[in-house]
Amino acid sequence: MIFSLGNKKTASQEKDSTLSHLNLPALTGRIDAAYDQAISVFSSNVFSKNQEERKNIYKTTLKLLNIALEARHSLSFFPSHYERKKDPLTQYLLLLKDTIQAAHALITHEMIIFQEEKQLSNFIGSEISSQLKSVDEIFTNSELSICQNTAELIQKAAPAINKYRDRIFKSFNQDDLVRYKKSFNEFISICTNTKSEGENSP
Repeated sequence: MIFSLGNKKTASQEKDSTLSHLNLPALTGRIDAAYDQAISVFSSNVFSKNQEERKNIYKTTLKLLNIALEARHSLSFFPSHYERKKDPLTQYLLLLKDTIQAAHALITHEMIIFQEEKQLSNFIGSEISSQLKSVDEIFTNSELSICQNTAELIQKAAPAINKYRDRIFKSFNQDDLVRYKKSFNEFISICTNTKSEGENSP
C-alpha cells in the first residue's frame, strides 16, 4: 500500500487548525473592541486637554493598540513573525501605534522641560535649559501635527476596517457570532468599568 504523506496533516496540525477556528471569533472580538476603544480614547478632543491628560490619552491608546496587536498575533494562521508583519491589519495597527508613540514622546519631552526645569538647569546649565524651553513651541506644534495626521489616517482607514469586519462576519456561523459578541462586549465592559473607577478615584 502506498501512503500519500505530503498532503496529510499531522494530529498536531489538525489540533492547531481546530483551536484556531475556535479562537478566531473570540480573538477577533477582542481585537475589534480594543481597536474601537483606542480610537474612542484618542478621538476625545485631545488638544482641549492639558499636558498630563494628553499624556494619559496617548498612554491608554497605546496600551489598547498593544492588546489588539497581541490578540492578532495569537491567531495561529500567522505562524511566523514574517507572516504577521505582512498582514495588512497588523501593518496598519503598527503604523498607528508608532505614530501615537511619537506624540507620546513629544509630550513627555515638553513635560520634562517645564516640570523639571530647576533640575535640568542645575545639570546642564541655565542657558541651555532656557534654549530648550524657547524651542518648546516646535515640539507642541509637532505633537499637534501628529495628532491631526493620525486622525486623518483613522478616518481614511475606516472603510477598509468596516469592509474587513463585514468579510469576517460573513464567514462566521451563528455560534461564531455569539462567541465574537461575548468577547467584544466583555472587553468593552472591562474598559468602561476601569474608566469609571479612574474617574471616581481621588
